[in-house]
Amino acid sequence: MQSFISLTILLFISLGGLLFSDFFKGFKDFIVPLLTMVMLSMGITLDREDFLRILRRPVMIAYGALLHYSVMPLLAFSLSLLFGIGKDLYVGMVLVGSVPSGTASNLITYLAKGDLLYSVSITTFSTLLAPLFTPLWTYILAGRYVHVPFLDMVEDVLKIVLLPVMMGLLIKELFPQVRRLERFLPYVSVGVIGFIIAVVLSLNVENLRGVPFKLFFAVFLHNALGFLLGLAIGKLFGLDTKMSKTLSIEVGIQNSGLAVALAVKHFTPLASLPGAIFSLIQNINGIILAILYKRL
Repeated sequence: MQSFISLTILLFISLGGLLFSDFFKGFKDFIVPLLTMVMLSMGITLDREDFLRILRRPVMIAYGALLHYSVMPLLAFSLSLLFGIGKDLYVGMVLVGSVPSGTASNLITYLAKGDLLYSVSITTFSTLLAPLFTPLWTYILAGRYVHVPFLDMVEDVLKIVLLPVMMGLLIKELFPQVRRLERFLPYVSVGVIGFIIAVVLSLNVENLRGVPFKLFFAVFLHNALGFLLGLAIGKLFGLDTKMSKTLSIEVGIQNSGLAVALAVKHFTPLASLPGAIFSLIQNINGIILAILYKRL
């Protein structure tokens, strides 16, 4: 039920960007602050134990995070070339592939009866690695086509992702009473992400009319193949079913809000479109996947 409520909230708010585009366009400059708020809420839901768990199982957790940062950027690159999408959309695809695992992966793992502690650990560690890997992969894969402000992106990822997460963790340590809000924070985060998507869609109303169907198919395959390869590689390396399901979800779910924020700030509104589409698709696919994985 929680997943369906989240998806309904996301779709309802997101599609408002198409219906009330003039209203949402005015919030373009709020995308980064809104995403910062989402990452702050992520920090509040974490505990010191989540970070200590990384130190106790460094190999398995690093394996999951690095697999995420290998599969998704290379899939974005390959699919973009295969479908021959334009330069701005290509940059957007690369950004989606280069961001860390999204927090939605934890909820989907829970619904799929995966290893929730493993999921949280990979999400946390991939987020910690984001200031390095997100700008680096973007520079490697998109630098030949557009100017990629590598150091500026490192600074932005630190400010938008890492610093808010650490602040959220600190707030929770200093003010334990905020724990009462934890059960509401996922819905708040989904609502904020939906609002960000609505803003992106409003900025691309005209572009959407000329966007080929192949972009939607490429984004769908990016997400679906991420799930599939995560599961297959987990099985190949001898992980049990529970951990393989978790790895699959962690590989396929992206922090698409970060991709959108970086696209809007450093590139073009059109480059933010793949991130917005990916966010919608990964939530729909994620719920379907959770239903299927629950039976494994």
